[in-house]
Amino acid sequence: MTLSSAEGRWLAELQRGIPLCARPFEALARELDCAEADLIDFVGRCREAGLVRRFGAVFDTRRLGYRSVLCAAAVPQDALDDAAAKITPFLGVTHCYLREASEAAEAPFPNLWFTLSYPADVFDAMADEIRTRLAPFAVSFLPATRRYKVDVVFGAGTRAREERTEDDTAPLGARDRAAVAALQGDTEVRPDYFAALAERAGMKEWDLLSTLELWQRRGRLKRIGLLLAHRTAGYVANGMCCWRVEGDTTGAGRALAARDEVTHCYERPLSEGFPYNLFAMVHATSPEAAHAQHADLHRVIVAELGHEPDTVMLLSTKEYKKTSMTFFTSCAKPFWGV
Repeated sequence: MTLSSAEGRWLAELQRGIPLCARPFEALARELDCAEADLIDFVGRCREAGLVRRFGAVFDTRRLGYRSVLCAAAVPQDALDDAAAKITPFLGVTHCYLREASEAAEAPFPNLWFTLSYPADVFDAMADEIRTRLAPFAVSFLPATRRYKVDVVFGAGTRAREERTEDDTAPLGARDRAAVAALQGDTEVRPDYFAALAERAGMKEWDLLSTLELWQRRGRLKRIGLLLAHRTAGYVANGMCCWRVEGDTTGAGRALAARDEVTHCYERPLSEGFPYNLFAMVHATSPEAAHAQHADLHRVIVAELGHEPDTVMLLSTKEYKKTSMTFFTSCAKPFWGV
């Protein structure tokens, strides 16, 4: 699907999120100098072209009462597919990749990387189950200790937005959970977007909108918008760039977060199997372009720190699973399988 310059801007703004109002596409269309119907039709065409993973809400899992960590294990090549098959049926495993360093890397690194998200009261039990399933391969659990940027917008400059990792929001009640259930997954794009979702949640439209505005101010709701299928869109090289930064990572993390090519940037704890604590994600149209981006980012880090820290980039070479989190599932085995 070839986009005009105007459609490229539409795609970027739809990823950033729609406004919280009764006619969100009409309001966004005014900003973009187009018609409401044009935007809605554009989303439909993007869906037909396979450019859309889903259109819906993006929540902060921690502020819904969940814990979420990045996990890694070093698995022999001949055991990778079997190991991935043991964990991808878990609902709490939403992303799972084979990530590999370049052949020039001096040390072996974990190659099976996945995310793990579960309600806080069952997280430890589920983490233990993951350890058991992957034994004898050790699993490193790498929670975010600083969040410098979480803003996946392809095809346009992204915003550096530092976030706290602690959560001080009140637990969700039944009404709040109904709102989350209505907004998660792939939702219908229509002029009265929030009215339809409010009806599904058993709420009045004004009540849903006021709830979402509060959640957005408190960080529980990140945005409601289009999530791009980045590989279909041409971003086939997903690189995890990592550095070992001694002491405070603030300066280096903020410098990385200011770069448009960085979609995520976190501080994570050092682990025995992976001694890096500053992570930045890039998405490029080729492995060569991703390596060039890593080199540019490394120069940024060197300039910020005044010395050259150890660094590595791991490229995703196989995707075992990529899906959005489903919160508060009501299936018979809510935490085990799909």
